[in-house]
Amino acid sequence: MTQAHVIQRTPLDADVLLHVTTIMRRSFDVEKIHQDGHGVSVTVLDDIPVAELEYTLKQVLLTCRYAVGDTLFRRTVLASSVSDPQPLLEAKGEVQSIGPGLFAYRGDFLRVRTALDVKIKSLAHQFGADELSYPPLWPVSLLQDINYFHDFPQLVLVPSGIRSDYQARSVFADRFRKSSGNTVIACSAENGFATAQHALAPTVCDCCYWLLRNRRDVSNKLFTIHGQVFRNESSFDNRLDRLTVYTMREIVMVGHENYVLEKRNDLLDEVEKLIVGLDLACNVKAADDPFFCNDALQKSAFQNLAQLKYEVEVPLFGDRTTAVASINLHNDFFSKSYDYEDSNNRRCYSACVGFGYERLAYALFCRHGAELGIWPESVVDYLELS
Repeated sequence: MTQAHVIQRTPLDADVLLHVTTIMRRSFDVEKIHQDGHGVSVTVLDDIPVAELEYTLKQVLLTCRYAVGDTLFRRTVLASSVSDPQPLLEAKGEVQSIGPGLFAYRGDFLRVRTALDVKIKSLAHQFGADELSYPPLWPVSLLQDINYFHDFPQLVLVPSGIRSDYQARSVFADRFRKSSGNTVIACSAENGFATAQHALAPTVCDCCYWLLRNRRDVSNKLFTIHGQVFRNESSFDNRLDRLTVYTMREIVMVGHENYVLEKRNDLLDEVEKLIVGLDLACNVKAADDPFFCNDALQKSAFQNLAQLKYEVEVPLFGDRTTAVASINLHNDFFSKSYDYEDSNNRRCYSACVGFGYERLAYALFCRHGAELGIWPESVVDYLELS
């Protein structure tokens, strides 16, 4: 256990303190964060040097001066369903937990998730987006080139297979046979595992930029990708608002700066229309990615100051909220990382709009109730579920 304290002359308001807590928990096993008249104290269960924890807390506090972003769009509605629908969805067998952050879906929940993709896929095609599909395993180099392992180590999931030699396979087969009693498999060389060559996809858009690598003829273009993403996280109470594996669709813009900015703004308008059509309350506000608490943390402040990232935050139940979509502007980050240009030797800009379908479906059931039959007719018609 380690404790650290940082003096703060000006007390943090509740939103900033919550943001500090969220960022610290990305990297540490936080027992508590406390604010008093002298500053902010943190206690973590990790065994790390006090000076290192104190330095990180100082950096987080500096970053969070800018991290509670401006609101771009807000929609309020009269409260309807105020209880958590997940227990009822689980009782009906429409949502079934198979482990922390892992669920199976059927029935109306799956119908709603599918209908959301039909609606958003149609929107992407109206914009002329080119549909892409690729596997959820990506080369390790793809993520190294954008420094993902450094910026987000807490989210990484890296699979590996057994080495191709007979001895490794034989040892593994014997060590983990049904009667062995070994139920936890360490991905180690001792157990026969090969060096990892791939990582599970933490987004569905990064591979789109990687496929453009080394090109000198990239034109203004929209893409859309549907797939599952994998992140080493889950909800503290195993709810659907934070999953280890979830489904997304992203709409990606690549090309000249003006083109990308124009399309991003157009899609922001469409996101607002979608929220209205689903009759959800929302708060579209500047946000930052979940950077690990190292030198990458400064990117959080930059994202907020430059308004590079917006999140569509919606209420669930009680005071619980979740982000169901994000709108991101990357400037020329990916074209520099993967070395691609347009035909005029200019680095391309890019942006993306991503929708998390399980979160969005969960938000709808929180808003309108666990039984689809009692949902407002306007929402049912909007999703073409009647």
